[in-house]
Amino acid sequence: MVEKADHFNVLFSSLSAKVALYESVKIEVATISSNINVLGVDSDESCIGSKKIQYFAKIPIIEKLDRVSLLNFCKKHNIRFVIPTRDGELPFWAEQQDFLVSNEIGVMISTRLAIQICEDKYTFAEHLRKAPIPAIQTSLSSISLPRGHDRFVVKERKGTASYSIGVNLNKKDLLAHSKKLKDPIFQPQIMGREFSAEAWIDKNGKCNGVLLRWRINVVNGESHKSITFKNTIWEKKLIKTFKMISGLKGHVLAQVIVDQNENLHLIEVNPRLGGASPLALAAGLNSVKWSILEFLEHSNEIPLDPALKDNLQLIKTNGNVHIE
Repeated sequence: MVEKADHFNVLFSSLSAKVALYESVKIEVATISSNINVLGVDSDESCIGSKKIQYFAKIPIIEKLDRVSLLNFCKKHNIRFVIPTRDGELPFWAEQQDFLVSNEIGVMISTRLAIQICEDKYTFAEHLRKAPIPAIQTSLSSISLPRGHDRFVVKERKGTASYSIGVNLNKKDLLAHSKKLKDPIFQPQIMGREFSAEAWIDKNGKCNGVLLRWRINVVNGESHKSITFKNTIWEKKLIKTFKMISGLKGHVLAQVIVDQNENLHLIEVNPRLGGASPLALAAGLNSVKWSILEFLEHSNEIPLDPALKDNLQLIKTNGNVHIE
């Protein structure tokens, strides 16, 4: 633990119903110092999480937060570090990062450019077409889809795909579904097993630890049953793939499909904590702790090769997370 750390709060943004993730972050922070608390914030003061956590505050919606009001909010609540948890707010925190750091407030966030690459699925696929784990071939038109496939996927180019995605469609249904979307992108359907990879990347771009977990039961894009495993070859490929996105920092989450020939296909990279990240934190990928230690200039306390637990399982039922 950090000796004699000042009393301060860590801001956990967009709390919503992310109680399990909040509690996992709280455990991480407690290992640094008993003087540091985690403040869950949301623009909806009646959100599920507000009734279930110890420290909660209502925050203005991002569109109404300029630098002055943001800094005033942080000072009012003694915030020294920020952990964003929602895709839609990542650009905001990336843009405010330098300003906040100049006011001695850290943020677990990648650069704006890295986030732009990750949030645009077409740009992402083009950028990582020749990566060690290549992105799934992505087209802006169904006419440009690769030959040799008879089932396809269509989703929004930006934003959360799980709510509007069309999967395992033939060409006719693909076109019909695409007309329901604002800015569709098209991909061949890759059949196989799916896993997530979570990693922590320091401010210099070095990846400390990669945790792999099979996605066994997925509901609305989130793992409700997941189990950790080891594969050093895949881990090394992931590290090299992450390096191809300059500016990735902090907690990073990738999703990958393994086809019947054991080939890997990269679906997406999310530069943030995810709904099943409590499993990664419990397995020893202490990304929250390491990010705060780095901010507090205690990088010497961050392990270069952390021991990560395999065969650790997460089960989520009715919003409750159990890890065994």
